[in-house]
Amino acid sequence: MSNKEKYKEFCDQQVLPIYMNYWWLNAIVGENNWNVALHYKGNEIFGVLPYVNKKKWMFKLINNPLLTQHLGPWLKYPPGQKYDSKLSFEKEAFQNLLAQLPFAHYQLIKTHYSINNWLPFYWKGYSCTPAYTYVIDNIRNNVDDLYENISSNTRKNIKKAQKLVKVYESNDINDIYSLNQKTFDRQSKKVPYSFSLLQELYSACKKSNCCKILVAKDENNKVHASLFLVWNNRSAYYLVGGGDPALRNSEAMTLLMWEAIQFSSTVADVFDFEGSMIESIERFVRGFGAKQKSYYKLNKYSNGLLRLLVPLFYGDQ
Repeated sequence: MSNKEKYKEFCDQQVLPIYMNYWWLNAIVGENNWNVALHYKGNEIFGVLPYVNKKKWMFKLINNPLLTQHLGPWLKYPPGQKYDSKLSFEKEAFQNLLAQLPFAHYQLIKTHYSINNWLPFYWKGYSCTPAYTYVIDNIRNNVDDLYENISSNTRKNIKKAQKLVKVYESNDINDIYSLNQKTFDRQSKKVPYSFSLLQELYSACKKSNCCKILVAKDENNKVHASLFLVWNNRSAYYLVGGGDPALRNSEAMTLLMWEAIQFSSTVADVFDFEGSMIESIERFVRGFGAKQKSYYKLNKYSNGLLRLLVPLFYGDQ
């Protein structure tokens, strides 16, 4: 069996973050454009690190694909480890996984917030930039407590929106993309992903029965906001969304987010807002009672020149 075939079995047996599933990677970059490193103890897999190879000009790159918040590594910890043994296991696993990566002039690895130890990466020449997501834990079948933890201002905005719009489920990915486009246009930016990519991902998620599109419409059938939710048995994720800048005062996105959280409490344990380093967005998601979680963006450059060129490839990551 190839590494990817073994990884497929591992994914089917474990609850990994949704972004790390083989079918997600197939949808985002195509099944021939990613691979995976595996860490064994005996004949059993205890660590995985999927990665995507890219090429820009003459440079070889390893980077997170679009619409994919983090991509590993992910470890299956042996039971009953003491703290010292846990750190030793992490060092061995992380460094073994990194050693299997092909040469790249630039690497960017974004970890899940559950990984707290980036020291083995430092020893291998990686630098680290912390970033933040916001997460609501223990959401399953817990709607009453979730509402109590929402800020008074956010509750007020939910009630305001309920008077102006109603929430519907949709199978039309066009609403998501067009409203997201308006959101980026308002910031004088381009949408970083194509409609065809979003459509491909939506089709894959529908096939796996793990996504939902919510739209907020007024009595004139005008769409105020739309939201794309994905999930697995562990976590639900606000993937993308957008609102009509001309209708922002309706607070439709606030209502959509609350509806998404309520639904997520029936299918997952955790709601992940995917985070943002933008101050206004941080304030918005914090209002739902979410807690701050830090994760790591780990960079490695083959030479100093790449530090200047990488922003031309990717912008702010």
